[in-house]
Amino acid sequence: MNIREDRRPTLASWPKRMYDWSEVPAPFRAALADWNAAGMPPGNITLIPRIHQYSGAPEYVTAWFGGEVCLQRMAGGRLDVWRIRPGDVAQVGYSVQLIKCTVTVRLKDGGRTGFSYNKTKEDQLYPVLSLLLGQPAERRPPLRHPDSPVFAQLLQESYAMYYTSLLAYRFGGRILDHIFLRGKHQNLLYLLQRRPDPECFCAMTDAGPVCILTDFYGTSVLYLPDSSPCSLQVKPLPRGKGSGLYLRTPEDEERLYFYLLPGQEGPAGAFVRRWFSQPAEEG
Repeated sequence: MNIREDRRPTLASWPKRMYDWSEVPAPFRAALADWNAAGMPPGNITLIPRIHQYSGAPEYVTAWFGGEVCLQRMAGGRLDVWRIRPGDVAQVGYSVQLIKCTVTVRLKDGGRTGFSYNKTKEDQLYPVLSLLLGQPAERRPPLRHPDSPVFAQLLQESYAMYYTSLLAYRFGGRILDHIFLRGKHQNLLYLLQRRPDPECFCAMTDAGPVCILTDFYGTSVLYLPDSSPCSLQVKPLPRGKGSGLYLRTPEDEERLYFYLLPGQEGPAGAFVRRWFSQPAEEG
């Protein structure tokens, strides 16, 4: 089967902010008509086109107005629309692989939605991301952690995770407690190729827990509002291969886990025991 060649410029597949209502593709206008009539600026709307023009991949339109978010997904000629209000979100997943970002949203009514986009234009989606995480649309996370011994130590241990862990501030204004763990690749091929070691940063923020995992494949983050029940456990891995740190929600299978090295069970277990109690203030 011949695949039609996508002759568009590369930029054509990147997220595109709307500057006029007429730029919004017709299929997506109906769901936003009331916001448009109420005075929503066109700049609050972002179109995320298909990466390949002739593929069956979905395209998305995100919009925000007041404290609400509207996500629209068009795939196979079907349009799905979600209106998300403050308090509707049970958890948010965020992952980065090279320049591809994927956001997954689980709603308290059991619904699921999400969207993917090119990270190069992520700034256009900051208001939507902030609102989904329960923060004001204009929120801009800090560029560094507060000055304190614990974060100075993190900077010494892992320059990369020091800056990656700033993703926690998209969710909460303060990190109250955290644990940082560095693992080892189990696969000999990765060791021979000197791939970066996997790393884990789990934090309790003033908005709820955040877990961040990084490895050769990219970064995965799970945000859980403090009203969403979850469990963090240290438990044995299958077939007696040591222990792992697991983050799990009642509705899902184990969502994130990190292989612990010998000697890490103690610090990880102590952090788990503090997780559901009043954490000590860090910064």
